[in-house]
Amino acid sequence: MEAKELARLIGKLEAEPAPFWLGAGIPPSLLETRAGHIVAEAVIAAKLAAAAGCDPGKAAALAVGGELGGEVAELGALAEEYRAAASREAVLARLAHELAVALQAKKYARMGFDVEGILKEHVAKALDEAAKVEPEAALQLVHELLSA
Repeated sequence: MEAKELARLIGKLEAEPAPFWLGAGIPPSLLETRAGHIVAEAVIAAKLAAAAGCDPGKAAALAVGGELGGEVAELGALAEEYRAAASREAVLARLAHELAVALQAKKYARMGFDVEGILKEHVAKALDEAAKVEPEAALQLVHELLSA
């Protein structure tokens, strides 16, 4: 990817809303951007990995790869590992995605927006992914984030 293409992609990520919020009645000025979602997901993945005794850097990279693997060729292998849940870090990155969406949904709900369907869907997915996670410290973090 050339520098100009990379700069364009970064600008797009900073401006483009995360797709799950489109049609949810959130005003454009309050929509979470893809960049914001990716950062939240990567940070959550790193924290979960640290709590689970896994590699936080790998989990964060997998979270980014899972979101951008189709747009950045260099992230393709990470995207494949993420989609296949082929490592403990990949499972944690997938869980981090669901938690990031759930946390944002809770934020919108506190603001008075009707996002209960999105919240329930992603909490259920987070709980499904969390069932694959050990040790208890990582599960504790999941429950704390879902209770936040």
